[in-house]
Amino acid sequence: MLDNLPRQYRGDLTVKTLAGAICGVLAALETEAASVPPQISLDAVTWNLETEERLVGITPAPGATPEERRTALKSKWRSGGKLTIEQVQAVCDAWKNGEVVVSFPGGKIRLQFVGAYGVPVDLDALKAAVRLVIPAHLAAEYAIKYLLIRDIHEVMTISTLETQPLGNFAF
Repeated sequence: MLDNLPRQYRGDLTVKTLAGAICGVLAALETEAASVPPQISLDAVTWNLETEERLVGITPAPGATPEERRTALKSKWRSGGKLTIEQVQAVCDAWKNGEVVVSFPGGKIRLQFVGAYGVPVDLDALKAAVRLVIPAHLAAEYAIKYLLIRDIHEVMTISTLETQPLGNFAF
């Protein structure tokens, strides 16, 4: 900054002090400005999360983690317009805890979990996001993937079977 001033001013103590103070403020502004671009991405938003939620009308659940809040926000942004299966699939794709395939058999929306076995973590958050998107007259059916006898009988060893959590089995 001092290099841009006339030579006579560069050595002046008052000008140097003023320039130092201005450089400090500019450095702080530069740091703050660098934190703004990530706030545009729904995957990286942090300090702007509350504002984004307010804009779309979301009230986060008490104790919700930032990741859960981002997932709800992503679902809400993807849910505008006329409902299509692709739109419901986009809401499910925003959910971080499982792979879901959406279909529409017999007038119901069917969400089939095709990822890990057992009840997915944070299933209630996905149900809430889907309920916000689909019309009230449509039912949503959730098909959870469990280990069945055919998946374990003469397929898994006893030691492999002992490592499986009980929640992965259908009873």
